[in-house]
Amino acid sequence: MILGVVATIIVGYWGIKFTDNQKTTTNLLFFENSCISLFKNVVKDLEEVEIKYKGKKIDENLLIYKGTFFNSGNTDIDKTIIHQPLKVKLPENYEWKKIKIIDQSMDVNISFNHTESHLTFHWDILKENEFFTFDSVIEYKPQTEINEKSETIDITRHLSRNISFSHRITNLKSIQKEELPAKPIGKFGLIFLSVYLLGIVCIGLYFSAGQFIFPNYNVSYEIKSDSTKFYSSIEANGLNEILLTDNNENEIIKNIGSDKKIGLTGNVKTLRQNLSYWGLIGGGILALLILLLFILMIYSYIKDKKLYKKVKLIADKYDEKTFPIRKSSRLLFPFE
Repeated sequence: MILGVVATIIVGYWGIKFTDNQKTTTNLLFFENSCISLFKNVVKDLEEVEIKYKGKKIDENLLIYKGTFFNSGNTDIDKTIIHQPLKVKLPENYEWKKIKIIDQSMDVNISFNHTESHLTFHWDILKENEFFTFDSVIEYKPQTEINEKSETIDITRHLSRNISFSHRITNLKSIQKEELPAKPIGKFGLIFLSVYLLGIVCIGLYFSAGQFIFPNYNVSYEIKSDSTKFYSSIEANGLNEILLTDNNENEIIKNIGSDKKIGLTGNVKTLRQNLSYWGLIGGGILALLILLLFILMIYSYIKDKKLYKKVKLIADKYDEKTFPIRKSSRLLFPFE
């Protein structure tokens, strides 16, 4: 009974999750690949180092910023549902200087335009699991001079945390910023969970279908009462009483008295136990629910692993070792 209740709760949870995953969802994931500063105070003490942009020596505080947009939903994002294109807005005191599309899925055509603070992307269609990556140069114009390297770190972190998005795309509530897919469990964990769940399935089948394959038998003793003989099972029913149950499930409580004689003739035979309908129904339901849970788990594992591999492949192309810690609290990619 307890296993049945637990199984119902677990399968109910996975059923809801599976249904939620199967419904049409419009999701757009954004994650940063790098945010590197080229600030004057970083190289001002190195006389032999000179940073140039378009052939001119850099006298400004510049950042190199890469980011990726990934369609993590299960529906295409095309012009029919885009009422206002995707815009990326910089925090105050930051300005776009140069933008370039450096990677994209095959057949994805991305165009863009920008002002000092906004970068707008346009596309005809961005299908499920398609992406594009942009590289950019951003200038930071502080109100006061930057003197400490710690301030430089704070400025890159401020950019990472406060860059924002706006759009009017049907059914897209917000951009999933840094909500990267968690790393799926390993093969050992998957095998352990599979064996555990299939073990419960076997237990459920044993208590249900197992009653036909591996039936239980009771030993019945022939008892002579007056001039009547009948076969009955014998169980203790207290100190001086026994419970006799005949083949028709009729029960007789007999006081065995001081001589403890009940008229056994010495003949015995085995009788197959009646089916337990609680075991037949409960075990069958348990086995069916856990088997369904197992199938859903394998399906989700395959789907999540494919998504993880696709996003990780993109991230591994451009992510820098010095990239700040991502904002998601979940276990993500092992950037080595």
